[in-house]
Amino acid sequence: MADTKLPSDTFCILPWIHLSTRPDGSMRVCCTANASAVGATNDKVHGGRVGIVKMEDGKPANLNVSDLDSAWNNTYYRSVRKMMMEGEKPASCLKCYKEEAAGHRSKRQWETEYWLRNGVNLDELVAETYEDGSTTSKLRYIDIRMGTKCQLGCVMCSPHDSSGWVKDWKQLYPQITNESLKQTMVWENKGREFGASYNWHKDNDLFWEQFYRQVPYMLQLYFAGGESTVINEHYEILDKVIEMGYADKLELRYNSNGIELPDRLLEQWKHFKKVRFHYSVDSIHDMNDYIRYPSKWDHTNAQFHRLDKDTSNNVEVTIACAVNALNIYYIPDFLKWKLTQNFHKINMWPFGAGGINYHFVYWPGHLNVKVLPDSFIDKCEEHYDEFIEWWKENWRLGVPSWHKNNPKCTYENWLDDSYGIKRLKGMLSFARSEDWSRRLPEFREYLTKLDNMRGTDFRKTFPEMAFLMDEDTSNRD
Repeated sequence: MADTKLPSDTFCILPWIHLSTRPDGSMRVCCTANASAVGATNDKVHGGRVGIVKMEDGKPANLNVSDLDSAWNNTYYRSVRKMMMEGEKPASCLKCYKEEAAGHRSKRQWETEYWLRNGVNLDELVAETYEDGSTTSKLRYIDIRMGTKCQLGCVMCSPHDSSGWVKDWKQLYPQITNESLKQTMVWENKGREFGASYNWHKDNDLFWEQFYRQVPYMLQLYFAGGESTVINEHYEILDKVIEMGYADKLELRYNSNGIELPDRLLEQWKHFKKVRFHYSVDSIHDMNDYIRYPSKWDHTNAQFHRLDKDTSNNVEVTIACAVNALNIYYIPDFLKWKLTQNFHKINMWPFGAGGINYHFVYWPGHLNVKVLPDSFIDKCEEHYDEFIEWWKENWRLGVPSWHKNNPKCTYENWLDDSYGIKRLKGMLSFARSEDWSRRLPEFREYLTKLDNMRGTDFRKTFPEMAFLMDEDTSNRD
């Protein structure tokens, strides 16, 4: 990306090549576009449903009532492209711009860099873009989410994305007393608003006709949650693409809890050009079990080793860590654990500097790292600095044996890696960039009530953070 002249400083490649679905059938510019609406309060500065593709009447474009082809070049999508070409910042995309301003490498940056190096010609994209922002109907990269079926009820998730949350939500929501928390936890019409349905992918002949028509143009197919590995249609898609003869030209990408990795899936993967499996794990031992409730660390750990040893050579495994208020202090401990596991293919250097991959939790806002007081971020920084000194001495632990003779594999290059120490420090800068501490009362009520329901214990699991449940930390400083 640094070597390529982009049309503007605000340009992102995704609105030209990519469309993302929600589990209820809504369509988005990308999977993180609507995170910009989450802030220190629940006020939607840019209106509700920021990032959701709108139909001409302003209602969400949903695959239950709309279609893939018409959404691609509707007024909303065209306006996002046009703004980016002119150097403006669409409201959908403020998340990335804010992360960059805080020194963190954003999805806009790494996705654009990746695709310009892997099969997408920028000059062609620009040439195919009309003055009104419309472009050719060639989807190179689709994010497909087929309902909410999932085995977990992660603390930063909800029934909007996981069936594993439904039972707990029904118990939790009536108990909430904090009005802001109640607004955050609303589940409008049980996910059936504006024609939405978590079964949008079933009996939807028009979508599947349009989808398979796009397969010859596709470079990547991305599956996320719910949990694709327990959804039958996911396996049917892979079989169909293999049957069509395009598997060896197509890259698969997953965000997955990794609980189920059937032999059938590992066999299907062998047919594809590449598989990028982002294993969603957020910490180690009881901390991960708490965050990704009710997962069990022994099984999580076993799946790490299965992914490392039992997958074919075309499979690249990375750790997708959702950085939030509960785990940001403990990231160095997670990193040290990973680096001492002697993995062969999981986040090996240079990818993520041999560490792990990170993305920030924006919803719910009370679990975003910006809620934490500066005094605690100072404590995090001390912990990070201690780890960084250890990492500098042990950086080769993240270098696979097959890469050690690469002349580019030097300490200097590792030290300068934008995904390594720089990004680690950028997380703390991002945590300090805005003060969301007014949401700490929501944080306390939410975790207290979850603990009572689930039999978990926040104070015991995260001892360095226990004081947040007691002390008046409403002031940032």
